[in-house]
Amino acid sequence: MTELKLVSWNIRAGLGRDFRRRPLRTVQAIAGFDADVVVLQEADFRMHPRPAALPSHQGKIGPFEVVDLTPTGVGLGWHGIAVLKRPEIHVDAIYRYDLPALEPRGAVIVDLTIANEPVRIVGVHLGLLRRNRRKQIAFIAEQMMKLDRRPVIIAGDYNEWRDQLGLETMPSWLHVHSPGPTFPAGRPFLHLDRLAFSNEFALLESGVIADPRAAMASDHRPVRGQFRLAQKCHPNEPDMRAQQAAETKLTGHKKER
Repeated sequence: MTELKLVSWNIRAGLGRDFRRRPLRTVQAIAGFDADVVVLQEADFRMHPRPAALPSHQGKIGPFEVVDLTPTGVGLGWHGIAVLKRPEIHVDAIYRYDLPALEPRGAVIVDLTIANEPVRIVGVHLGLLRRNRRKQIAFIAEQMMKLDRRPVIIAGDYNEWRDQLGLETMPSWLHVHSPGPTFPAGRPFLHLDRLAFSNEFALLESGVIADPRAAMASDHRPVRGQFRLAQKCHPNEPDMRAQQAAETKLTGHKKER
């Protein structure tokens, strides 16, 4: 059975709780992660041309390779979302999306092969308004319906602290999980950072990383999840996800009104 360790972290462009921008402190914290894949948010500065907030050496940050998500060659990612991986993991495809909202938001889909198994990682940083988050989740689900079927993990800053609100448009074939409170990092009580995963995955373990370096390096704490690929996808089998996504999207629109 293939296992996958994933970490997600909003690094606030290297600005720590002490209001000092110390990117090397952030890099040191990332280098200490026990992970196969790391998904970062706010890894680039907001202003054009969105330069990288962290230094990389020959395309690596610590032991991790930076997946090339930027179409301009500037920065680390797409709308501040960066994906890092272990060198032995192969990148099959990359998809970049602008998300519906007044504020600029994006999502990335990175298809990987891990131990000969196809896996899909989705990096998100959802909007500040709940109605936008509903639209963005529905949009991401709709885009995945256009791609081949793979086991999916959606990781990132969901910006949603309620468990029963804001996530109504998440398809039923995805399970949303909060490893614990992550914000504010000094004394976290809001569950803003989450993981969602498809039925092919079994969640073995999860938690909020309490490394003092990480707790000081950003206003969010990182979350981690350890997964086992318990089922294999069978692309030729009937796939009800499109119908479920359409029903969920319709339900979300009704609730929003």
